[in-house]
Amino acid sequence: MKVLFISENLEDQEQLKRMIHVKNSKLEVVAAFNVEDAMSCAASDGPFVFFILDCDLKDSDPNALGLNLMEFTGEKPIFFFGSEHNIKDRIGQDLFNFHNLNETLLKPIDRDDFGANLGQNLDAAVIHMQQEMQEDSIQEIDADEYIPMKIKSFYLFNRFPYDIYMAITTKSYMKIISANKPYSISTLSNYARKNVKYLYIKKDEQLKYLENESAKCINSYESGLLADKDIYLALLRGITILHQYILAIGVTPTVNTLADSIAKTVVDHYKNIKHLPTILAQYPNFYGGIASKSLLTAYFSQAFARGIGWESEMTTKKLVVCAALQDITLPDESMNKITSLDSDQLSDYPPKEQDQFRDHPITAAEIARQLTNYPDIDFIIEAHHEMPCRNGFPNRPSASKLTQMNAVFNISAYVATIIDGEEVSQNLYRKAYYSLTAEYNQSSFKEIIKEYKNIFAL
Repeated sequence: MKVLFISENLEDQEQLKRMIHVKNSKLEVVAAFNVEDAMSCAASDGPFVFFILDCDLKDSDPNALGLNLMEFTGEKPIFFFGSEHNIKDRIGQDLFNFHNLNETLLKPIDRDDFGANLGQNLDAAVIHMQQEMQEDSIQEIDADEYIPMKIKSFYLFNRFPYDIYMAITTKSYMKIISANKPYSISTLSNYARKNVKYLYIKKDEQLKYLENESAKCINSYESGLLADKDIYLALLRGITILHQYILAIGVTPTVNTLADSIAKTVVDHYKNIKHLPTILAQYPNFYGGIASKSLLTAYFSQAFARGIGWESEMTTKKLVVCAALQDITLPDESMNKITSLDSDQLSDYPPKEQDQFRDHPITAAEIARQLTNYPDIDFIIEAHHEMPCRNGFPNRPSASKLTQMNAVFNISAYVATIIDGEEVSQNLYRKAYYSLTAEYNQSSFKEIIKEYKNIFAL
């Protein structure tokens, strides 16, 4: 069990570490000196039983830091350490009342009742965590009653309407997050670092969840009230739900409506901004993965299509739907970064998954044929890894058989693969440009590469 102590005072840190160890030797104290340290520790060193926040910080706002920690890690007790004056003046009531175990630890440390006060607070926080762990105990259940969901799917929420389970064995599952209980990205990251790729919910709750989330996404898009900073997360959530719905149940009227709503929202949003670098500067690059690459592909395709004079709403919406479906059948999320069958990365996966990667343009195209609102998109998706130099896959047609639509989409997907999850910069755009010219600078693809160069003023 770990405690995060944020203080600029090294002497206080060392003294409190010793006192906590005496009170409870099972508690490990992780020290942070500033905001950057604290958030880095929260992301990589947790989970934490509680936080100790020095309210006498000189270079940081302790209230803002506390709120950021709560947003990032979920509900955890905070012990506010400092002078009574600073705690009252610098900590808002919203933060102080955020958790019912929040307490004050008044300086100086050498006052007579400090140790007893600290011990009581430690005991309460540890008991609280043990109770939570007991609720999340391992259960023997019928695996057929549960369905897997990619762990990345949960990054777009801070609470989930149903209990979330992790598989321990083929028959043993542990509830790790209770329904409607706040959780943090750092919690999920800890599992991801342990190579957990899937979490589970009950089957009888799945359809309810998919229907409800689809309706929420559609309503939020149609409201027209989403700010630029919110629209990307709303679209990422919609694409994630679209994937889950199709893979779990298939193409239904709800799927068609959601796909159309996503496509219209992207098209309208790009038409309003009309400047791809602005969109990429606003884009939340933290959410790298299949959904993120899909959305980036959609925006690149809008920019290229508009750049060469395509105004048809059906054409531009087709490009968005293709972007959403291109990687839907990949067996592993991390494979979305692979662009060639010759990639050394491919050997990191078992033979069956390598075969599935090779065939994923074909299997994704089969799904696309079922979205009857968008005819002929299966051809675009099946060819999305093809190159005019015939180094692509799965069919390697000649350059003359690849249309300008293929050029727009394939270059969009290729560049999105490079940019997804990265901090955008001119150097990154330039890197993608050099890679494009090496792989695609032939036939109708040349015009799209020229458009890319103009967009980023390279």
